[in-house]
Amino acid sequence: MALLVFAFWQEDTEKEFFRSPDFKKLKADLVLYDVKYRRDSAARASEWEVKAASARFYEKRKECEFEKVKILFLMKKKNPVTITAARGTYDFSSGKLKVTGDVVVRGFRDYVLYADMLVYDPASVTIQAPGRAELVGAGGNRLDGKSMVYYLKKDTFTLASPEAVIQEGEAGL
Repeated sequence: MALLVFAFWQEDTEKEFFRSPDFKKLKADLVLYDVKYRRDSAARASEWEVKAASARFYEKRKECEFEKVKILFLMKKKNPVTITAARGTYDFSSGKLKVTGDVVVRGFRDYVLYADMLVYDPASVTIQAPGRAELVGAGGNRLDGKSMVYYLKKDTFTLASPEAVIQEGEAGL
């Protein structure tokens, strides 16, 4: 017989043990704190890894919600793509991962992407920003668009309705 014991730890100045919340209010089947999550299958290793302050698993909805999330894409390339956001949702059925709130993406060549929402689609291996997308280059160049699709395997992206701000001189092009 195996016994599994979880000790949840709350980060604060006094390092006290976490006090169990009212589970009726949580409505989740499982709640974890300070999480590192990677889902591998028998067919292949995961394409991404999530770190989050908390994760709530919902068995009936086949979904997991993350808070204060950081996603690292495990593609074999020089500059890994990293996404940080306030919240994230992973759909176990489709494999799609959606993040919202203060979304920042690093690893798009020399650009940093700012968006309201991003969706990772494992079928097409793309990261999509269906709304506002702002790409800011290291030299101050900026591209604003209404939506963006980044093709992870090809390291290329498309931007719809772009407006560009190009810095002249040494700092820009």
